[in-house]
Amino acid sequence: MNYSNKNMKSNFYLLTFLLIIFFTINGYAAERKKYNFNSEWRLQVGDFPQAKKPDFKDSSWKQVTLPHAFNEDEAFRISIEQHTDTVVWYRKHFVVPAETKGQRVSIHFEAAMGKQILYLNGKRIQEHIGGYLPFTLDLTANGVQAGDSCLLAVFTDNSDDKSYPPGKRQYTLDFAYHGGIYRDVWMIAKSPVAITDAIDSRTVGGGGVFVHFDKISEKSAQVYVETEIQNDNTRSESVTIETTLTDAEGNVIKRTSGKLSLNSGEKKSIRQQMEVRNPKLWSPDAPYLYRVQSRIKKGNRSIDGGTTRIGIRLAEFRGKEGFWLNGKPYGKPLMGANRHQDFAVVGNAVANSIHWRDAKKLKDLGLEVIRNAHCPQDPAFMDACDELGLFVIVNTPGWQFWNDEPIFAKRVYNDIRNMVRRDRNHPCVWLWEPILNETWYPEDFAGCVKGIVDEEYPYPSCYSGCDVQAKGSQYFPVQFAHPMDLSKRDPKITYFTREWGR
Repeated sequence: MNYSNKNMKSNFYLLTFLLIIFFTINGYAAERKKYNFNSEWRLQVGDFPQAKKPDFKDSSWKQVTLPHAFNEDEAFRISIEQHTDTVVWYRKHFVVPAETKGQRVSIHFEAAMGKQILYLNGKRIQEHIGGYLPFTLDLTANGVQAGDSCLLAVFTDNSDDKSYPPGKRQYTLDFAYHGGIYRDVWMIAKSPVAITDAIDSRTVGGGGVFVHFDKISEKSAQVYVETEIQNDNTRSESVTIETTLTDAEGNVIKRTSGKLSLNSGEKKSIRQQMEVRNPKLWSPDAPYLYRVQSRIKKGNRSIDGGTTRIGIRLAEFRGKEGFWLNGKPYGKPLMGANRHQDFAVVGNAVANSIHWRDAKKLKDLGLEVIRNAHCPQDPAFMDACDELGLFVIVNTPGWQFWNDEPIFAKRVYNDIRNMVRRDRNHPCVWLWEPILNETWYPEDFAGCVKGIVDEEYPYPSCYSGCDVQAKGSQYFPVQFAHPMDLSKRDPKITYFTREWGR
């Protein structure tokens, strides 16, 4: 959207300031610098191959602030079959802050629609396929240093493409792609010895900070924190990993530390365990959030760190006994809704405040389960569900489409891994839906996607769901069905109605 109006600019700067505060509290601490990278982009619809060059003249292009959907004005104004799908270029001139000297600097995209090609200072750096999950451009690895003036050009394409999910032609979908860089973008500067990013690391069942639980009751709970560190220095390094568990008010409950020695280029993980006495268990009625504070220290100096919000809870699907929470049967009907991520006027480029407002409205209606239809949705929405007490069914992108070409399944598998890595620490995650919604896929595909979720989350309270009539449904402990369609019930399966009535 174009913030040319003075009042809109003021509101934007206020929102940016608030977002910076939010991510300082809920993201990385002072050792790691995180800059809002949303402002002062230039946009032009259509293909301009010369736009990747630093000396290309873009002064006549539209100036926009992210999040942005280039066809935002089409949302809910015209039918989906009339929506624009095409190539769009974004350009941003920027200077890497001098204060990042000695740090590794990257650009983190929360998502951009469709296919993206990134050019840095005229050089093609990388391609990303998919419109719903994060990706990162490593500036330091590409020779950029503190104080450098740079040009980042981003080619985006939201046109139909059956090689990646959802794959189906947009005019036949029940939701719109829109197009553009429609979620937040951040510049991140961190120490050469630092906590990895869970998606960038590509560590199966690990990477970043991974918090999971065991032996949960009202009397005690075991909290496990797995932290992966990477050494990008040219020399070996020895560091201390200090992990602190605090309550919602910031009071320290437990603190533990351990040491790691890493060779140059090496990454390692450390698992730390803490017991919580008389935990406040997370539930929709009482969505209590603890915080895990991670610090990487070299001697007495903290060089990296972060904060992860967690909720201690035990979710169980017990077949004919239904859903249990924190060791007890869930004693009331689970009312819910399906939620799409687009809005009128803005398309997919929904502000964080609107995601939060939406979650609050759903909660106030008395709902307790939200199904993300049909894709991983904005991190802000997941944060809101954690805090407000809404269960979430997290979906991989897909709807009534299958492509027999191997590249399609490969990209679905990659999406599933990345959605679990992104959302695994959220207490609101109730169920993973790794299958392609209402799709006639091969039986072995169903077994593969269930296995991928289990690989990425090999701990209690991890469940996946599948349509009861789909091939490969036998692999899934939770199956989606209309109550009237069940001629025979398996007592080992929990049946759940996700779309039809209540």
